[in-house]
Formats: sequence, C-alpha cells, structure tokens
Amino acid sequence: MSPARRPSDLLAPVPALERPDLRALLLAHFYQGARIQRALRLLLVGFFVVTLLTVPPAEDQALCWVIVICYAVWSVVVGILVRLASAAAAPYVWLALFFDVLAVTAFALVADVSAERTWTAFVAVFALFVIPVLAAAQLNPWACGVVSAAAVGMHLVASVSTRHADAEPWASVLLRTGLLGVVGIGCVMLSALHRSRVTAISGLAADRARLVDELVEIEQRERSDLAEHLHDGALQYVLAARQDLEDVASDPVAAERVEHALGQAVGMLRSTLTQLHPAVVREAGLPAALADLADDIGRRSRLRVELSAESWGDTGTSGDELLLRTAQELLTNVVKHAGATHALVELGLEADGATPLAVLRVTDDGRGIDPDEEARRARIGHVGLASRRIHVEAAGGHLRLERVPPQGTRAEVRLPVVVRQ
Repeated sequence: MSPARRPSDLLAPVPALERPDLRALLLAHFYQGARIQRALRLLLVGFFVVTLLTVPPAEDQALCWVIVICYAVWSVVVGILVRLASAAAAPYVWLALFFDVLAVTAFALVADVSAERTWTAFVAVFALFVIPVLAAAQLNPWACGVVSAAAVGMHLVASVSTRHADAEPWASVLLRTGLLGVVGIGCVMLSALHRSRVTAISGLAADRARLVDELVEIEQRERSDLAEHLHDGALQYVLAARQDLEDVASDPVAAERVEHALGQAVGMLRSTLTQLHPAVVREAGLPAALADLADDIGRRSRLRVELSAESWGDTGTSGDELLLRTAQELLTNVVKHAGATHALVELGLEADGATPLAVLRVTDDGRGIDPDEEARRARIGHVGLASRRIHVEAAGGHLRLERVPPQGTRAEVRLPVVVRQ
C-alpha cells in the first residue's frame, strides 16, 4: 500500500497565504488600532481648534495655532506612514505616541503664559487623558504603560505650571494627576486583555488548522485504501469473469449481454479508481480526471456535463486533488438536488500577483440554490459541501455559491496553488 501523503502536499498554499499565526493576527490588529489612533488624533485636533475659538489665550495665540496646525499635519503624515509600514517596522510605531504627549504639553505650556486671564491652559491639559487611550490601541501593554506614565508626568508638569494662576490646591493637582494614572492603568489592563484574546484566537486557529490537516490525512488514507481494495479485489474478479466469457458459446445472446454488463462494470470501477486514488490524478492530470468524472456522472444520471479546461493545459498543481474532490461534491449535489439537465465545468489558472490562482466553476441549469440551503443540509447531517468549504478555506481559498439568471446555480472555487514543474 502506498504511504499516505502529508496534508501539506495536498493543500499546500503559497507562503504568502499560510494559515494565520499569532504574529499575523497581532499585525492585523495593529492596523486596526492604527485606524483608531488616526481618528482620535483628528478628534484631538478638533478639540484644540474648538478650544482656540471658544477660549483663546490672551497671548501667543498665533504660536498656539502653529502648534495645532503642525500637529494636524503630523497626524496625517503619521497616518499615511503607518498604513505603508512594513511588518518589521510595525512594533516600533508606538514611539510616535511620545510626540502626541509633547504636542499636548507644548500647547498647554504656551497657553499657560496667559493663564491668569484665560482658561485655555486649564482646558488643554485635559487632552492628556486621551493619550493612554491612544496607546491602548497598540495591543502592547508595556508600550501603553510607558506612554501613559509619560502622559501622567507631563500632566503633573503642566498642572504645576498653571496652578499659580488661581492658586489651585496641591491636593487638587495630585488628585487629577492620580485620576489620569488610573485611566492609564485601566488602558494597560484593557490592552493586555485584548492581547490575551488575540493570543487565544491564534491558538484556536492553530487547533482548527491541525484538525483540518488530520481530517484531510484520514480522508486521503481512506480513499487510497478503498481504491487499492477495489483494484485488487472486485476489479480483478470482474476482469477474470470477462475473460472466462470467451469459453461460453452455448448462448451467444446471453454471453453478449453479460459481456456488455461486465464492460460497463469495468468502466465504472476504473472511473471510481480515477476519482479515488491521488496517484491517478497526478499521472493523468486534473483535466483528464474531470473528464472521466463527467463521463461517469453522465452514465449514472441524466445530467450532461460539459468540461472547459483549455487554459489549464498540462499543468499540475498542489491543489489538483482538492479541486477534483470539490468538483465531485458539487456535481453530486447538482444531480441530487438541482433537477438540472446540463452542467458546465470550467477550469483555469489566473495570475494573482506572484501567486497562481486555480479557478474552478460549476454552473448548472437547475432550480437555483436557496441561500439557507447549505446551512439547513448541514444541520440534518449532509455535511459534504460544508466539508469541502472547510478544506478549500484551509488551503487559503474560498468557495462561493450564487444564483445565475434565468435559472441555475454557479459554484466558484478560487484556490492559491503551487505549480509543479
């Protein structure tokens, strides 16, 4: 018996589309956090503008506007740079938060010159409460703690600088600074909690990938075993019986009928072997295996299957077995549920940057699919299509079903593959 192949050989996607690990998930959440930071920075700019319009400082108003404009430009530039940042640069983007601390502190200290006559500095210093929230979006508890500590320190400096204007009690300064510290601690804890959830999701994704790998390996081994049993058992008996017919001469009509029946049985058994055994697919090629599948379905049902694979050529890919199994399941569903008389199977390769993309489409002229039909079948135990979807998604691809006018259903599989030389 041939050894079972590793699932990575059957479903090997290109390196750029590997299953997500913790680093990939953290990077995805980093970009989501960056969008939150861009929004908060723009809100801070709006806060400064409203402050200058409603409670403008008595002195150095022009310098305050310069600080706000520079901070607005810096926020836009940083937002663009973060969107273009590579994975290697992403862990260091949090250092930009120190500029937020300095900008808010500078605005408050410049406004402090006229603190005895206006409330600008007292209002501006509260902007430092936004800094820990900005830092929490990074999913880095240590970075959030450092930035929050810097914000608390700058808040204390700015508060001490402005207390001379109205002789604010030290207790008030320290309590307000302590409250900012509490906000910072809360943001650190939220950042740690969110990071732990991302880590848990990564672990669950790894477990799911491992289970899918094991499922694929078990399925492949069972198919290989079944193909070998059919070849070494039933097919050999049928071939032997067919040869023995040469000695039957008493009833030529009966012998002809038996000859025809055995010929049909041999054809069906060989077709089953082609669909089951991966070695046959690798040697004959996916288009030939699909053509054999189409002929077999045509013999077993009233469905006429047409195959179009001109753009595929003689190419062999890492996804051939998966595509064949998926086409088999889709056509079986057409026969059982669609009430169709014609189905078109299209197979091709598309270029997706540096990644070849295998595209399989199965279009029928049946009654059309109900959007809830797949979920309903899965609930009552018909998991064939759901299983195929899991296999395709585990390989980095996707399977989509849609109605086509005037009637019928189109199933499309798009799968990243490695082309075999």
